[in-house]
Amino acid sequence: MPSHLLVKKLKRSLRYFVPTLMLVAVLLFQLLEVSFFQLPRERIDGLIYDLKVKRLPPWPASVTNIQIVDIDEFSLANIGRMPWSREIFAELTQKLTALGAIVISYDVLFAEPQINPAVAVLASLEQELAQHQREMLLQQFDYDQQFVTALANTEAVLSVLLHQDKDSKTLQALRVGVLSADGVAQTQIEAITGVPQYSGYAGLLPSLAEVVAGQGYMNSFEDADGFVRRVALIAELDGQLYPSLALEAFRVYSLIEQVIPTWQNLSKQAYLQGLRIGNTWVATDNQAKIFVPFRGQARTYPYTSAAAILNDEIQDQRFDQAVVFVGTSATGLADLRATPVALGFPGVEIHATVFDALIAPQFIPHQPDWWAEVMLLQLLVIGILCLCLLGERSPLVTSVFALLLLVVVIGVNLLLWYQFFIYLPLFSVLLLTLLLAVFYISSGFFLENKKRRQVKAVFDQYVPPAHIDRILQNPESVTLAGEKKELSVLFSDIRGFTSISETMTAGELKLWLNQFFSPITRCILEGDGTIDKYVGDMVMAFWGAPLDEPQHANKAVAAAFSMLQELETLNLTFVAQNKPLAHIGIGINTGEMNVGDMGSDFRRSYTVIGDAVNLGSRLEGLTKFYGVDILVGEFTRAQAQDFSYLLIDKVKVKGKDAPVTIYSPLAVHLSQTQQKACNDFNHILECYFSRQFTQAQAELSTLSPDFSNRHLIALYEQRIQHFLQEPPPDDWDGSFTHTSK
Repeated sequence: MPSHLLVKKLKRSLRYFVPTLMLVAVLLFQLLEVSFFQLPRERIDGLIYDLKVKRLPPWPASVTNIQIVDIDEFSLANIGRMPWSREIFAELTQKLTALGAIVISYDVLFAEPQINPAVAVLASLEQELAQHQREMLLQQFDYDQQFVTALANTEAVLSVLLHQDKDSKTLQALRVGVLSADGVAQTQIEAITGVPQYSGYAGLLPSLAEVVAGQGYMNSFEDADGFVRRVALIAELDGQLYPSLALEAFRVYSLIEQVIPTWQNLSKQAYLQGLRIGNTWVATDNQAKIFVPFRGQARTYPYTSAAAILNDEIQDQRFDQAVVFVGTSATGLADLRATPVALGFPGVEIHATVFDALIAPQFIPHQPDWWAEVMLLQLLVIGILCLCLLGERSPLVTSVFALLLLVVVIGVNLLLWYQFFIYLPLFSVLLLTLLLAVFYISSGFFLENKKRRQVKAVFDQYVPPAHIDRILQNPESVTLAGEKKELSVLFSDIRGFTSISETMTAGELKLWLNQFFSPITRCILEGDGTIDKYVGDMVMAFWGAPLDEPQHANKAVAAAFSMLQELETLNLTFVAQNKPLAHIGIGINTGEMNVGDMGSDFRRSYTVIGDAVNLGSRLEGLTKFYGVDILVGEFTRAQAQDFSYLLIDKVKVKGKDAPVTIYSPLAVHLSQTQQKACNDFNHILECYFSRQFTQAQAELSTLSPDFSNRHLIALYEQRIQHFLQEPPPDDWDGSFTHTSK
């Protein structure tokens, strides 16, 4: 295979190799769970998710009375710094119950007993008190028991903390208090996979655990970038499943005995599918996580300062039939989280938001089981579409296609999000689309520049500079590939060139031809023509390509007259230089031609071919026969309406059976008498073609002397005389057959 063909094939292969490599790279980027890929992917997908949550939250407004009691800076200033005495929490619980709260959830840890100050007081007394006095005193200051009593009179859910901490000495998991898993049905048989696992905990005081309606862990779950976007509803410790604070509050609120996990058992592994809470189904991923449907910035739910409740300042019905979450927004208590909607979002409001989401779980954004397959399908479809449709497109077309593709991809993603609450990651899809767009746009610019250079190389010496500029501004307006177009072609040949060449040396002939071709070429280029070729003393040009030109016939005829006028000036120069004079014949024809960059792998040229081209060459050869400088075909005459014409003949050229009517365009500077003489001659030929030979002979004999072509007069006198003596056959069509080219 020739080297240039091998290079061409290699370049074509590279056009597919690079995009395919990009597709494979993005597929691996999406599939591989390696931190090098996973962290940036999840970070950017997380930012896109954050934008959706902030700008396009699809979930409806809350329908449940959810109140947040805030241990805020005002409360700390009025009641005292944390930790508060259990006496205060007991009072807070009693007052919330009295105000109408039906469920009270504490996002506060109660893992250790509070020291009873009466114990120290009794130990310091010198005089022993009676037993009943001691018991009364101890009971009066037993604030844990007071809190137990308050909790026993309401539906309360307390927080526990699950962790992985170990004792530094024994290396055993730290476990404090009591942990209960009664709220979750322990239904799994196989080993649990994916659900968060812990080894230690800070539970509840046994006395508190006995009276509360439920307990749930307060743990938060951050993504790799530290943002809380999802929470786990259940977690595992020692093979037992424990609910989150929000899930347990919802279970208590719904009067459900147990939450029932649903599992899919595969290869002796249990994968969580979701949770059944009474008649409510909550879909989760296999890590027991759901997306948190944040409803807005912090304090979307009503906040009430704990101090306002303790100081009996609440006079309205805000807590009537309310689910209350007690927590803190105070900065110093370190319960502020980074979320999609705010960087300092109170942890207690996250629990409230999750509880609210469980009220209407159908509006929780989720990733269906098939999300990974859909992601791969999207990437493959985008890659294949770009490979098939953007191979050699212009940068503008590629940009528009890429923009439309981005609109479709983002639109479908937002439609799934907004209408069906389905969350699909978007970064990998956008990354592939943008990478391919950049590649194809860059390739388009490269190919466009290459095409500009190619076009300039092909046309630079053959078309007008103005055309070159237009072509380079819009290379797509021309094609080097073959196409059929209606064009006008011009042939010009020096008469008697053989005799002229014999009178000069090779060097003199070259200079003479260059001196001749320069002004002739300028006339063609200034008339918006395209030089096809020079063959010896012949010039071939055409109009209407590479750029479309509706007036191609008019411009070709105008260029022919300009050539004749320029030749008169040139001959004056030749006379002064004592050089032979130049006389030319010009043939012009209009019709459908094949035009394009034609040739071999070794040499090519932008040219025209076809029967209409051949006829133009024949017409140039007939100019000497009829004694005219210019001959045009009937289609040129029909389209070049800017000129008047002298009817010359109907001819059958060699190789063609159909007759062609030929004309000679008349110069615009003819006098009225000359114009009338030409019109009279046209009438004579009409009589001739209609077999009215006697009338034609009579009019020809009286033709005005202003008709200067005596050669034509003699030609038709001879023909008419012949037909008067020997009439033509009945099927005579008026044409004359030329047997030479």
